[in-house]
Amino acid sequence: MKKYLAVAFCVVLVFSFAFTAFAQDKPEITLGGKILVRGWYFDNVTGVSGTNEVPQDTSTHAFYSTNVNLMIDAKVSDSLRGFIELETAKDGSPNSGLWYWGDRGRGYDSKPNADILIRQAWIQYVGTGLIGVPAGIKIGHMPISLGEKQFLNNERFGDDAILLWVDPIKEAHIAIGTVKLDEGDVLSHTDDLDGYVALATYQWDKDNMVGINYVWAHSDGNCPSTVDEDGEKLPAPNVDELNFHNVGIHANGKLYNVSYALEGDIQFGEVKNYALAGEGDINPKGWAVFAKLGYMIDPINIRASFAYGSGDDDVTDDDCGEFQTLQGPDYGATARLVHYTQIYERTVRTASALSALTTKPGGNTTNTGIANTTYYNLGVDWAPMKDLSLSVDGFLLYASETDAWEAAVSEELGESKSVDDQLGYEIDLKVNYKITKNLSYFVEAGWFEAGDFYKDTKAVLGGTDKGVGQVVHGLLFTF
Repeated sequence: MKKYLAVAFCVVLVFSFAFTAFAQDKPEITLGGKILVRGWYFDNVTGVSGTNEVPQDTSTHAFYSTNVNLMIDAKVSDSLRGFIELETAKDGSPNSGLWYWGDRGRGYDSKPNADILIRQAWIQYVGTGLIGVPAGIKIGHMPISLGEKQFLNNERFGDDAILLWVDPIKEAHIAIGTVKLDEGDVLSHTDDLDGYVALATYQWDKDNMVGINYVWAHSDGNCPSTVDEDGEKLPAPNVDELNFHNVGIHANGKLYNVSYALEGDIQFGEVKNYALAGEGDINPKGWAVFAKLGYMIDPINIRASFAYGSGDDDVTDDDCGEFQTLQGPDYGATARLVHYTQIYERTVRTASALSALTTKPGGNTTNTGIANTTYYNLGVDWAPMKDLSLSVDGFLLYASETDAWEAAVSEELGESKSVDDQLGYEIDLKVNYKITKNLSYFVEAGWFEAGDFYKDTKAVLGGTDKGVGQVVHGLLFTF
């Protein structure tokens, strides 16, 4: 029924736009894209595939990769626009955007082992119509994120979605949408996971904005992370019903010479007859806060940030206290965007103990955002000359809760074992040099000194408190 209501609402809105009178402009077709060539170096990590990669005393990894993006932006009029972006993918994977040089031993004088997939393909129409104020519809496959991107950030490869919005006054923006998070058999609704989104923002002056957003993830039988004892995904229906809700408030802007960004999220709902709850019900009760400040002393910008994502203290009860995130599936380090750290959130296994509502069987083990993670950050940006910029960041990282890990380790060892909350510290460096108008050379380097958390969880994760090094350098060509 919800699907039929969404379709009916879209039809009414589209017909209201049809009354809009606009001058027909000459179509503008813009072609663009980028070529990104990167060299990668990893030290003391088991791999870069995105599954349970932990700090270990192991050999180094080094390789090169290439990303290619091609974009067509078609503005038929001031009101109507279509956008298509194609991107390379390794072995047809929907969660990769590159090919590895010389992959699969194909030898010399051969084409790359790469496919071309659609990253974006959407239609957007904006008008005034019957309602008399600016309104729009955007439909297709597109990057999706909310607020300061602490909970929902599917910008890397995007989702299929329908978004509708209206601007009742110049400063206010209101939107609703539906997002297809997971689809099995297109003729069955019990294996779907659908997201319904509502948001409102208010620009209270030219530099400052506040907003609120709401996400309802719903399924009549599918929790995509549910697996059996052998780690295999349980076919739907694997739950009776899933209703997960996240409410977030956020703000960002600049006051005098201080920039800021804030976000707070709270989660609630119910997953009925859930396997991880012993075929009982589980209630999401996660929460998170994020704050960031910056102060510019030209040409130096000093930054500080803090984030806390709650953890779960008992995986056997009916409460899921860990902050659940939708940051994309658990794809490898070479595909991930950097949201705060270069290594902890991108390359190694995080402190997340119960990513129960992700769209990956078993739940994400990396790419979990700030789930069960607390961090303190201090950073500096410096532009010593027009075409050169440098950034240095330091992070202190902690597991927000360790009780669930202590229970898992104690069960594995057959004796009581405590787990330290120190995940470690990380130092990150970024350097970007603009060689010419459309060509830049960059270096991103980091060192993650693993804390006692990884040593104490060795019985379960197999890791150590070794340091992990990572360097990425490359050329970015845009056109």
